[in-house]
Amino acid sequence: MRLLITGGLGLLGKEIAQVFEGSAGIRTTDREEWDVTDPAACRREVDGFRPDVVIHCAAYTAVDRAESEAAFANLLNVEGTRNVARACRERGALMVTFGTDYIFDGASSRPYREEDPANPLSVYGKTKWAAEQALREEGGDHLLVRTQWLFGPAGKNFIRTILEKARQGETLRVASDQVGCPTFSRDLAGAVRKLLEARARGTVHFSSEGETSWFGLARYVLQRCGLPTGSLFAAKTRDLPYPAPRPAYGVLSKEKYRAVTGVSPRPWEEAVGEYLEMIDPEGGAR
Repeated sequence: MRLLITGGLGLLGKEIAQVFEGSAGIRTTDREEWDVTDPAACRREVDGFRPDVVIHCAAYTAVDRAESEAAFANLLNVEGTRNVARACRERGALMVTFGTDYIFDGASSRPYREEDPANPLSVYGKTKWAAEQALREEGGDHLLVRTQWLFGPAGKNFIRTILEKARQGETLRVASDQVGCPTFSRDLAGAVRKLLEARARGTVHFSSEGETSWFGLARYVLQRCGLPTGSLFAAKTRDLPYPAPRPAYGVLSKEKYRAVTGVSPRPWEEAVGEYLEMIDPEGGAR
């Protein structure tokens, strides 16, 4: 199998490359090598490498900044996805890409299923939903994996930020009224491989198992690393300086993933614990 990856230096792209290393001919690209907003560049890359599968990880993910950079977020998320999807369709390659729980409005009282209606609240969520529509409109062979609350070794993430601020003695006010599920980038990459092995197509949800709030996640991280929680306070989202509205509840159902792969995701606490042992060997091993 020949595998071409966009956003290959990012949080997810690096993990995808590692998961498939040794079992596929892989080419990873970053934005300097491949500008997905350029249709000609997309055709050039796909025609030149002739992949069986293109895994499209490049995306605009700055949720709050998107509120003031709507045009750029739309260009990268929507038009970039459309361009890659078209190049894949013309070459006959399978396209794998990623969605988010932010396409939902958070009004559900149970985990969101793949077929539930979208109603994004933020600019970011709207661009991701429009990207899904662009992918489907192109009509090519595709697999869309929706996920949420991603963390991993590459780049910054909520967990690393919480640890850094706690060790600097800062007061931490964290949302307790947003509920979702943390997802390790390494687990998501492994899920993509399992889905491809199962020849999955269409839309599939994947995250860790369970649910928590951002406050609950922060408390777990501090306790796991043996750090005091006295400076950690629960807050309402409306009282925090977030420009972008967020769904209050975004947990994703993994029923379809389990049915397709025969595998259940691990609990989020286990995944977070493994990550903490990687970045904080002494504290995270508690």
